Amino acid sequence: MKRAKNMSIACGILAASLSFGASAFAFSDLNGNPAETKINALHDAGVINGITSDLFAPNAKVTLAQGVQFLVKGLALTPGADTGSNSSTASSYFDNVKDNAWYASSFLTAKQSGLTLAQNANPNANLTRAEFAHLLTEALQSKGDFAVTKMYFMVEDGDKLSSEVMNSLQILLNTKVITLDNGKFRPADIITRSEAAVMVHDAAEFAARVINQDNTVIEPSEPEPVPVNNYISDVVLEKAAEGVNKATITVDNLPNPGYGLAVERIEFTSATKAVIYFKITLPDPDMMYPQVITKGTVVTYLPEGYTATAEPVMGSRWLQPATDVE
Repeated sequence: MKRAKNMSIACGILAASLSFGASAFAFSDLNGNPAETKINALHDAGVINGITSDLFAPNAKVTLAQGVQFLVKGLALTPGADTGSNSSTASSYFDNVKDNAWYASSFLTAKQSGLTLAQNANPNANLTRAEFAHLLTEALQSKGDFAVTKMYFMVEDGDKLSSEVMNSLQILLNTKVITLDNGKFRPADIITRSEAAVMVHDAAEFAARVINQDNTVIEPSEPEPVPVNNYISDVVLEKAAEGVNKATITVDNLPNPGYGLAVERIEFTSATKAVIYFKITLPDPDMMYPQVITKGTVVTYLPEGYTATAEPVMGSRWLQPATDVE
């Protein structure tokens, strides 16, 4: 199986065939739920069902069997050409999966697609958010390559995660399939039906947006011109957690305190060097600010062992392309 290296820019993805739009169907227990539109769209696409004809049970816990079914149907997984005979049965891979079980075909497809499901996996066991996210990443990786911005996200409650699971979270965070809640992911919590459905929906939507119908990867656009930095930037690194450094970027000479900074992306130029690209954010037009030169500060995170410099991106105020400089 093709596995993504830590912070890799090339990962596997499915050319999604699902199209999510306005739903004609509505589960009665989702009224006002933020995930309502996405869940109903998945139902319309034939990916998920409710516990009854009109109830979805959004807060119910997800079992491994349900989670595997979500992934296989939601991402339209199919076994790769090198997985061997298609006549294999689920019971030949799994001790606890009978071939006549409703989830047997999904387990077989998931295994043949490269998902790391143990031989003694219990289909009735509950899935944690971290376990589901890891399987979701593997499902995306099973279908091809796509570019990922190598921004390192600090997951405040991820200190006990394995490097493999953390890497999966970084991929999903960089592709915006998942987000953090005040810096936390709650990896040990059992994932709910609504949480799993939203992740699957957003993963399929990302795939459809990034990869063409013929599985051709959309190449990144041409690099933007290198801007001239008309103000002084500084990066200070300090240890934030085991294997992670906090990078504080400070920029001088901003016109007033209303201007700020935002990290646009991070490029790892070698095994030990990184360039942090920032942009200038504009003041709130409804606020009054003292007209004094000020500093702007923004924080991001890097793997331990990297040094870093900061550079502005095009589009920041007062910046001109280098080619314009005489």
